[in-house]
Amino acid sequence: MKYDSNSHIKSTEDVQAFFRFIVNDLKVNFHPDESFDQYINLKINEPSFTADECALYDRLMSESFEVCDKVNEDCIYEIANEIMP
Repeated sequence: MKYDSNSHIKSTEDVQAFFRFIVNDLKVNFHPDESFDQYINLKINEPSFTADECALYDRLMSESFEVCDKVNEDCIYEIANEIMP
């Protein structure tokens, strides 16, 4: 799945899909509390994402928190732990 400015997280299934995208497509082991501007490609010692990508992925992560908080405060971490290799 590709995410863009029209993409939104509206359900826990969307959260799971977004997290799978981060891990499987972007190849990033992430933590939900970290902003995407914190990730550095160590091979080239440069940011892993552009400013636009960071803004998009951070917004989607915020939406993920909103969805998960409605279900259970720790839901987002439970989903992340299930998705992580």
